[in-house]
Amino acid sequence: MYNTNDRYLGCCYLYPMGRRTQLTEELLKHDVDVSWWVTPTAYEEGYYTKLFRALGHWLAEELSFNEPYYSNRKIPAD
Repeated sequence: MYNTNDRYLGCCYLYPMGRRTQLTEELLKHDVDVSWWVTPTAYEEGYYTKLFRALGHWLAEELSFNEPYYSNRKIPAD
């Protein structure tokens, strides 16, 4: 992921459910396992949360995932 100035900010990953996180009965309702990271500088600038929000929009509007599972340890509050 790059910003509008072509500065590298981080990356996101989409995995089939059960590949990265052990599949449980509770996780069966999800259709994709999502994780992301940003560089330390990008984190300080708030891009961790910005990317989380952008991912939600992108997954729903562009890729048609209905129930993403965000597997990062830290999930931003809405």
